[in-house]
Amino acid sequence: MTSSFNRRRLLITASAGAFTAILGPEVLAQTQQVPPVPTPEQWAKSPALDHVCLSADGNHIAYIKEDGGTKYLHEYNIADNKFQTFNLGKAKISDLFWIDDIHLVLSTLATGKEDAFAGGRSTFQIVSIYNLQTQTINVPFSQIEGFKSFVMGGVNVVARDGKRQLTAATYPINFDEAKYLYSFDLDKSLKYDLMDRAPWETHKWVLTPEGEMVARSLYYPKSNTWILQYRMNGAWKDIYTTKSEIDYPTLIGLGRDGSSVVVYKEGERGLEGNYYEVTPEGVFSAPLPIEGANSGPIFDPKTFRLCGYRGYDGWVNYHYDNPTMQDLVKKAQVAMTGYRMMITDYADDPRKMIVYSEGDDDSGTYYYIDFVSGKNITIGEAYPDIPFEWIAVKKAIKYKAADGLEIEAYLTLPPNREAKNLPLVVMPHGGPIARDGLEYDREAQAYASRGYAVLQPNYRGSEGYGNAFITASYGQWGKKMQTDLSDGVRYLAAQGLVDAKRVCIIGASYGGYAALAGVTLDAGVYNCAVDVAGLANLRTFLDWSRDYDAGQKSTTYNFWKRCFGDESNLDSASPIKNVKNVNVPILIVHGKDDTVVPIEQSTSMVSALKTAGKDVTFVQYDHTDHWETNEASRIDMYKTIVAFIEKHNPPT
Repeated sequence: MTSSFNRRRLLITASAGAFTAILGPEVLAQTQQVPPVPTPEQWAKSPALDHVCLSADGNHIAYIKEDGGTKYLHEYNIADNKFQTFNLGKAKISDLFWIDDIHLVLSTLATGKEDAFAGGRSTFQIVSIYNLQTQTINVPFSQIEGFKSFVMGGVNVVARDGKRQLTAATYPINFDEAKYLYSFDLDKSLKYDLMDRAPWETHKWVLTPEGEMVARSLYYPKSNTWILQYRMNGAWKDIYTTKSEIDYPTLIGLGRDGSSVVVYKEGERGLEGNYYEVTPEGVFSAPLPIEGANSGPIFDPKTFRLCGYRGYDGWVNYHYDNPTMQDLVKKAQVAMTGYRMMITDYADDPRKMIVYSEGDDDSGTYYYIDFVSGKNITIGEAYPDIPFEWIAVKKAIKYKAADGLEIEAYLTLPPNREAKNLPLVVMPHGGPIARDGLEYDREAQAYASRGYAVLQPNYRGSEGYGNAFITASYGQWGKKMQTDLSDGVRYLAAQGLVDAKRVCIIGASYGGYAALAGVTLDAGVYNCAVDVAGLANLRTFLDWSRDYDAGQKSTTYNFWKRCFGDESNLDSASPIKNVKNVNVPILIVHGKDDTVVPIEQSTSMVSALKTAGKDVTFVQYDHTDHWETNEASRIDMYKTIVAFIEKHNPPT
């Protein structure tokens, strides 16, 4: 951490009207040779720092670093220029944030099977409160008999009776048809209070900053009933009820007046959904002015009230109701001129903030900026081992699918190579209701560094393009969703950018399904395929997704059933039922700790391919989840994939 800026950055401190110029990559390129291409190990390493956050007083920065698979919590005191470090072991970190100036909340994930919770192996959240002054740890629920330290939502920082506390919700070990919301003192003690013994089906609570319960939402899957309840005179009152198998409303947070609540409600008959403020009487406002199909509300961290919205169109953008806050966003954008930026955290005085930026010569850097004093600090780079000369340029493109639907995609071109007649990696995202954007993608960068163009299509079903774009994907697994990818290959080939005879497909989760479907259902496009934790048999996956209690009434089951379409087509859309069409090598990778897509999807596909005499390689990783959080496994996976595609779809 340094108070001077690295050589990649021209930072203009808007409040001070001054700027610090640094040596740019154009000048550097004249004075030294291009460094060696980074290895797969370098690309696969975890970020050098992550989860960067700022304390309430703006004087302390915390972040996570990983070294050889071991995680470390670092705290930096800006005024004293001193560090503290905590060894977190092999923990899977999901979140880190400050409560005040000495307490941090660290959320981790654990995978296992608990008899108290129905079903198979699951991934659970554990929340810990770190006191950096006394160097002690408090784990909510660990001190309450009848509970395990698993948190199932309800996490908020409140000031009850003028004292900051953490709220959290969970279920008891012994099933009693209830979900419990507690508040906890920050330091380890026996001080905790039961706030609400709610029905088992409770999804969300909305609280005031003082810890008063305002509203809660429930969903009963057996009757498809969603209920919004409001707290009145110490009791819960139903103020709105609706029925839906899948697209029930979502309770989001506190409204602008502090008494209404914000609810997202899907549109009817294919129309776009909207956010609404709902009064204590259950009256819905006109749709809130939150623009864009991929936008969501922002809530003030002090008042908990709605204060604007955040959009995403390939990169994040901010729209605050408060002109002062919007002006701060503009100042931060000016400070990062020429780079994509996002604000990752504010102090209580929002003029002190953490800013993250990326660009064509920057794989990601975190900064502390104080717009009051003009002080700025380079906290560090996310990937310092990656030379900027090997950061590939990523840009948005558009092309037409065979049926005329416009598809937006992101194309990463290999650095230090002419963009002509290139080998191609098609890399569809998971979800499928997700999307790719402009953000730095280390996997795409890894393949680009080896000489490949990388295409990441936002095929039909991707979020961010409206409800009609999503519904166009229903029943199209292995059909139009698949040809949306190969139509992109044909488009790039027609432009002369790629060689249509040198194409492979790599994907994870839904992307893994698409990789398998690409060589079974859309054969002839790809020289090889890499499936990471993808679906192979839609019928058995649908059966697996049934909820233990509700059976076919499970919301998850109904969601996948709608995605897959008519059950009579499940076999024709399943790669495992079409292995006879495979005529190229396949690599299949899966982690044993995956609780999103069961590993049996991969093992059964491998068995079917081997029985059919096809060329398949299977790599299984212990202690690896769906999100590839295990660094050692991820490094080996990158090495394996790069070697596989270089053998079967050579870059030269």
